[in-house]
Amino acid sequence: MNLHRSVPWIVLCLAAAGLSVHAMQYNFISDDAYISFRYSYNFAFHNDLSFNLGQKVEGYTNFLWTLLLGLLMKLQIRPEVSAQVLGCLFGTMTLFCLYAITRIYRGGKRSGWDLLAVILLPATASFALWCSGGLETQMFTALATLGVTLYLAEHAGRVRWRLSGFVFALAAMTRPEGLLLFGLSGLHRVAANLIGEHRILPKKSEIAWALGFLLPFGLFFWWRFSYYGYPFPNTYYVKAGGDAWAVAKKWGFIYLWDFINLNKLYIAAPFALVFWPRVKNADTNTAETEAAGMRPAFVWSYVGLIVLTYTAYIVRVGGDFMAMGRFFVPLIPLIYFFIQECIREGVERFPRRPFSDTWRPWRMAATAILLLTLSIINSVGLYNTNQKLSYYRWGLDTIGYLKKFADDRIKVGNWLRKNLPKDTYLAVGGAGAIVYSSRFKALDTFGLNDAWIAHKTPRRGDRPGHGKSAPDHYIFNKEKPDLCCHRAKHQNHIFRPSPNEIRRWRAKGYAWVCIDPPGLKPRYYCCLKRIDKVLGPFPAEVGS
Repeated sequence: MNLHRSVPWIVLCLAAAGLSVHAMQYNFISDDAYISFRYSYNFAFHNDLSFNLGQKVEGYTNFLWTLLLGLLMKLQIRPEVSAQVLGCLFGTMTLFCLYAITRIYRGGKRSGWDLLAVILLPATASFALWCSGGLETQMFTALATLGVTLYLAEHAGRVRWRLSGFVFALAAMTRPEGLLLFGLSGLHRVAANLIGEHRILPKKSEIAWALGFLLPFGLFFWWRFSYYGYPFPNTYYVKAGGDAWAVAKKWGFIYLWDFINLNKLYIAAPFALVFWPRVKNADTNTAETEAAGMRPAFVWSYVGLIVLTYTAYIVRVGGDFMAMGRFFVPLIPLIYFFIQECIREGVERFPRRPFSDTWRPWRMAATAILLLTLSIINSVGLYNTNQKLSYYRWGLDTIGYLKKFADDRIKVGNWLRKNLPKDTYLAVGGAGAIVYSSRFKALDTFGLNDAWIAHKTPRRGDRPGHGKSAPDHYIFNKEKPDLCCHRAKHQNHIFRPSPNEIRRWRAKGYAWVCIDPPGLKPRYYCCLKRIDKVLGPFPAEVGS
């Protein structure tokens, strides 16, 4: 079935609109996103890319995303808005790249099958919801998919300049996993040269490709090291280490299965079993002739290398503590490209009779409608599941919980900013929403934004992102924050500690106080306050 040139553009625009609508059904900002917002704020208004002004700690792993939000904040565009809009725009960019990959691979006449993955992707909850959330997920996914697209186009001779190396550098400055993508692409290029051309020495164009990555990323690495004093982000030192196999067994494999099961990817297994890729040369008898498709071995070895290696990496680090497979989002376009081609080959090849060529468009349309319907039904179920405040499998945080957690702490932070002195020093667990909204200096007790905790304390747990925490002597004897919210009690009544607990905290110089921010549910948020300091409505205790 040949398509008019305008049809793919119409479908892509409709898919982009559907993606935005689906994403805004969730419409949330996670607490982790507010950590980046804090850095962006300090960059925009103080020219200091830091968590606490004057303290050089790299507590983020999304430099370009944080920088971009900061630049927009300089234009008075709030990150709560810009992050959502950019997420949808980068998601749309991924849709266009996905269609481009198909066209580069297939060549020849356009077919309705080329749009199957583009149609299904916006209806996939794991992809759409991370257009929301405020994180760099979709920016990295778009850059990674663009890099893959250009890498294939370069090999097919469809572009003049080898720019994929530079795009992978941008991806690596957005998420560290961009380094992995560049390394795998280089490895694949070397293997292809050895097998196809029996050479190992690179051509000038391949050297230029490598320099396209190494020069910009090298400059970024030099700046980061000179600015922060460490070769890796502070978060690496918090999350690295531990028993790799134990982490993979307890969290990683479960995270992988959860992603497969949530998106029902096993439905494509029967088609994958009979997948034998065929790419015909262009039909030279039509006016729609384009370049012939690529060799399947080159494309699928590359896609397989990226998907399998990246999946192994996710399992190794234990995945994420958030539900809905955020770490797998950069792989979803490539997975759907593979599923699209599996289904195309399966439906078009079997059965050969009694169907004639006139039935092919109907088979494609029926398949697309069936799969889209199933995707929408599945996404509705996942949406309802994620409105719960606790996940029903393996302790992962639902989107509903992430949204309420951050929204509540925005209310707390706003109350603190209005009622406490500007020089108040907080201690927090979740270091995003409270710190961003209060604008106060803060001690991140999980160590993501504290160099001493990241480098000096041992791991105390294996949950992804929560492996370290500050010991009490560091918090209460060395740092001595004015208000300790990392042990907060969030409940519907004022917290009444026992006499023993009162004595224990007074010995450390602290006492419990409760605040009542407007609209907060449960109503009260109770923290530990230094008894020797006046904090807004809370006086110092006599004799302390």
